[in-house]
Amino acid sequence: MMASLSSLAQAPMNVPSTITVAGVKLKINNEAKKEIEQTLDLLIRSQYHFQLKADRSNLYMHFVEDVLKKEGIPDDFKYLAIQEGEFISDAVSTSNAVGFWQFKKASAQELGLRVDNVVDERKHIIASTIGATKYLKRSNFVFDNWVLSLQSYLQGLTGTQRSVADKLYGAKSMNITGKSHWYIKKFIAHKLAFQDYVGEGRKHPEVSLNEFEGKGRTLRQVSKDIKVDYDELKRFNKWLNQSQIPGDKSYKVIYPTKGKQQIIAQNRDNQKPATKPKTNTGTNRTKRRPPVSAQAGNAFRPLEGNVGVYPQMTGNISRAYDAGQIKMNGIPAVRARADENIQSLSRRTGLSMKKLTKFNDIAGNNRFKGDTYYYLKNKKVKGKVHYHVVQQNETLWSIAQDYGIRLNKLRQKNRMAESDQPKVGRVLWLRFIRPQNIPVEYSNVLVAREEVSAEDRLITEASLATAVERSVEKPKAEEVPPSKEENEVFVQPKTIRPLIATETDSIVVHKVKAKETFFAISRIYGVEIDDILEWNQLSIQDGLEVNQEIKLLVPKAKAEVIGLEEVMHEVKVGETLWSISKLYNVTVEDIKKWNDKETNELSPGDRLKILKRP
Repeated sequence: MMASLSSLAQAPMNVPSTITVAGVKLKINNEAKKEIEQTLDLLIRSQYHFQLKADRSNLYMHFVEDVLKKEGIPDDFKYLAIQEGEFISDAVSTSNAVGFWQFKKASAQELGLRVDNVVDERKHIIASTIGATKYLKRSNFVFDNWVLSLQSYLQGLTGTQRSVADKLYGAKSMNITGKSHWYIKKFIAHKLAFQDYVGEGRKHPEVSLNEFEGKGRTLRQVSKDIKVDYDELKRFNKWLNQSQIPGDKSYKVIYPTKGKQQIIAQNRDNQKPATKPKTNTGTNRTKRRPPVSAQAGNAFRPLEGNVGVYPQMTGNISRAYDAGQIKMNGIPAVRARADENIQSLSRRTGLSMKKLTKFNDIAGNNRFKGDTYYYLKNKKVKGKVHYHVVQQNETLWSIAQDYGIRLNKLRQKNRMAESDQPKVGRVLWLRFIRPQNIPVEYSNVLVAREEVSAEDRLITEASLATAVERSVEKPKAEEVPPSKEENEVFVQPKTIRPLIATETDSIVVHKVKAKETFFAISRIYGVEIDDILEWNQLSIQDGLEVNQEIKLLVPKAKAEVIGLEEVMHEVKVGETLWSISKLYNVTVEDIKKWNDKETNELSPGDRLKILKRP
């Protein structure tokens, strides 16, 4: 069972100062913490997508865990499968990497995977995981450090050898800083995001995936044997490119079971009988499914691949068309109207066309466009974060605008000529110049899907069927107390509090900001997404609009601080809680309460949350 995702909305995930990954102790400094926190936010900001990815992962995770254990690979690498292929069997990247572990054809064949017109083992969960373990073991033979082996999964063996110090070979502890490889920090974010929700016996309560030996048979024969619809069986076995399963070795056919359907046992020599899927016997909280409305469609594009949300917009977004109202990445900016040109924007802002052109690198192919944000002062010479992975339809100019970096500086940092445009997936350096000894890197960028994956289709259908089944009220004579197992998997629907002010609670109105989500609002006010939807007669698929007013019921004590701006203060040498309290015009006790501190002790580099009037 998974822990309740509603608890996630009330308790933002914090990045620890130390974490153990694959047996290596990682000490994370404040700069790296900030990057990991921003990546975490991208992973969990859409509760719908986080839930769907966790459910999808739990369909396959027992296969991955079994292979990793058998091959002697640290269990933490199961989170790499989420990071790479997101547990979609036929996922394809813009660089033609395919499947669960995102192998290109040549790399897969080198690792012993069969890829031809009969079979593509990159799309088979067991075969592809075995291939990944072969690569990781080969790499770790060189590094004797699983974290460096993780880094090599992206960079390759030679690329990683060039970029890491010899002293890290065999190291059992490492420092993770802003300059550490972004792929490691992205992995830490995935581990922190999913470790309490995925794997180790947790499973989707309505469906599971199992294996059946298909060696030498046809998929239609297997369909009859296990009584699973043939078309559905094809959707979960896209590794098979023909009807006949090869007979030269074992090939496990993956098939779904739903509800209380029994797993098919095969009485074959040297084969263990099928066992009941594992259930979690730990202390994890009971899982509560998202609203059925959230399961019905895919209204959001998953947010992943980069650090943080850029551009970062602040100020009065509702008046973005007026000069002096907003900042983009901390730089004064304005939004051009849809029918506007650079001449009219110049007149409206009082800024010369020459300066507008200079501040926004408008030249050549970078032409002025309406309904776009433009800077009113010079952009910076470097970005706030270290790297950006190029997405589809992005140009070097659009990336420079998004991060507030001068275009010529962005080219310089990446050793690019003026005519160069980056390919999708390229890792761009934003803060420092890429050293000559480090080659250009590419990360997987999954191609957006036009059809719903087999995994998501199964989860959605099963969840909707269960919801319909539960909605049918049984006659009282037929009511049977739920079994202990049912109590562990399902919980009674939560009663939504009426939107009525009381002695302890107040109604507040929240005005939606740019790029704000239901999940972000739920974290700010400490309420559940289900409550927000019910109070405002909305559904997840409606989405949110800038300046939309959302009514919320919050404790009076919390209502008193609504409207305060949260800032992070990094403690400098010689600073005390008293001096910091005077800096922000707050009390020492407030600072201690906001940061769960029991003493007045501080150390340089500590980060303190401060709530102040904007």
